Amino acid sequence: MGEVNIIVGLSGVGKGTVLEEAMLLSDKDYKLINYGDKMVEIAKNEDLVNSRDELKDLSPEENKRVQKLAAEAIIEESEENDILVETHAAIQTPYGYIPGLPKWSIEELDPEKIIMLTAEPEAIWSRTQEDDSRDREHEEVGQIREYQEVAREMAVTGAVLTGAYLTIIENEENRAEAAAEELVEVLGA
Repeated sequence: MGEVNIIVGLSGVGKGTVLEEAMLLSDKDYKLINYGDKMVEIAKNEDLVNSRDELKDLSPEENKRVQKLAAEAIIEESEENDILVETHAAIQTPYGYIPGLPKWSIEELDPEKIIMLTAEPEAIWSRTQEDDSRDREHEEVGQIREYQEVAREMAVTGAVLTGAYLTIIENEENRAEAAAEELVEVLGA
């Protein structure tokens, strides 16, 4: 079985940019898997959604079922690859927050490390205002602060449940390369 590491962070924190840069800097060959993309793929195949933004509108039961199927698919891929799972520690839904990696999912994935990418709420707000490609859940800076606190608590819980190392990396404005370098160092890659 390959090594599994999980990268979490809110939409707009810069996960994609930092991960892209980190993969260029790393000597290790990781397979990057976006948990949400796996969920969308499964939900689309079942005609439940047409887009990623519709996932949060699924009923809690349906969301959990799709989440579980996505975890199983990722675990299968980790059989032969070192995996970096990009996801959210918390997901804001119309029903409240749910864990991006529930107990059964994170225990099954059994990550070596959980790395939380953070940024100042004002920076996340600014980034999300510039990105029209997706429906972002943030309506104001204060909501981002709360969401990030909930996500941090859920990431900590994941580390407690699995014994994984937890590292928090700050993605400062215009410093994605520095965050990527820190990520590569944390991964030992």
